[in-house]
Amino acid sequence: MYKNFKINFEEFGIKTKQFNNPTKGFIKEKFEDFKVKELSIKPKEEKEGTYAYFTLKKTNWTTMDAIGRIAKLCHASWKRFSFAGTKDRSAVTEQLASAKGISIEALKAVKIKGIELSDFFQSNEPLRLGSLKGNEFEITVRNYECKNIKKSLEEFKEFLKKGVLNYFGEQRFGIQRPNNHVIGKLILRQEYEEALKELLAKTYEFEGEQSSKARQYLNDNWKDWKGALENFPKYLTIERMILNHLEKHPNDYVNSIRKLPRNIAKILVYSYQSYLFNLALSELYEKGLINDFELALVGHESDLKKMGCAIYEKMLEKEGITLSDFKVSSYPEMSSKGGMRKAIIYPQNFKILEIKKDYYTISFEMEKSAYATIILRELIG
Repeated sequence: MYKNFKINFEEFGIKTKQFNNPTKGFIKEKFEDFKVKELSIKPKEEKEGTYAYFTLKKTNWTTMDAIGRIAKLCHASWKRFSFAGTKDRSAVTEQLASAKGISIEALKAVKIKGIELSDFFQSNEPLRLGSLKGNEFEITVRNYECKNIKKSLEEFKEFLKKGVLNYFGEQRFGIQRPNNHVIGKLILRQEYEEALKELLAKTYEFEGEQSSKARQYLNDNWKDWKGALENFPKYLTIERMILNHLEKHPNDYVNSIRKLPRNIAKILVYSYQSYLFNLALSELYEKGLINDFELALVGHESDLKKMGCAIYEKMLEKEGITLSDFKVSSYPEMSSKGGMRKAIIYPQNFKILEIKKDYYTISFEMEKSAYATIILRELIG
């Protein structure tokens, strides 16, 4: 699916395929091959509103990095900025964002390569995470191998009407470093030194050479925090922040993990929940037990007697995890009560926009929290 990265979906608990006539091919060879437009829930416009709203269009930026750069140019804390959902780096994306107590004039003055701000207005309503309807995708697949491409795409359009398993996609776990869920599990088990080894010192095939060398040094010289700092490149800012703490407090592993920004640390635990969800969904599908219901994202308040949830009991035993582990006494901020997630999703408005000899372009809409790459995994194979 990616030309430069081989994704082993089974590592993320994704063990099934539903569509039998894939086109093959690659996505994200160019930024403009993957376009995402947020289907926003816009607040009421008010001329003297506390919040300045704007459309953030970005290319080759994560949402967090883009917001951080905008905040810096506005001489303001990034905490003043809000957005409804994060968007891919390797794409052209548009989303609603807001800034509290920052003037529209200051935002209009922002000039950053790969970032455009537009459609400014004010409101007194705050923008909250999750306040969106969904996302619209326009995607180009290159170097497909299917001989009758139009037939395959028409079959896929019909296939989508029956629904697709609502797996968490590879972005949840990491593409270059696919270990978010591994670290999350270690945090839940309160094995902080092992979590740090995975976070700092484990190397993966598709990350950069400089990063790999630095991590390998630390793996071979564990606890040489000073030497690690000399080797870790400056762009690994979070890792360096942790290493700085370890140099001053060599065995303070739990507070070293606390140096992670909270939203990133929470993603690690959420990733492990997502891994368990994917495993459960795979097993339910293989047993022919999938229906249009909600399945648990397990946490310390989960009720495993709900439909489909009994499958977690043996799985958790095998993983060496209990529901109570999701209440992390030594790091309460990482605790998770759990929740529910749809087992099946129904992409809407699938369109074939263009078919050429070496590429095709499609578009479709997805509800929030669903992954377009999971749909593309079915289509591309």
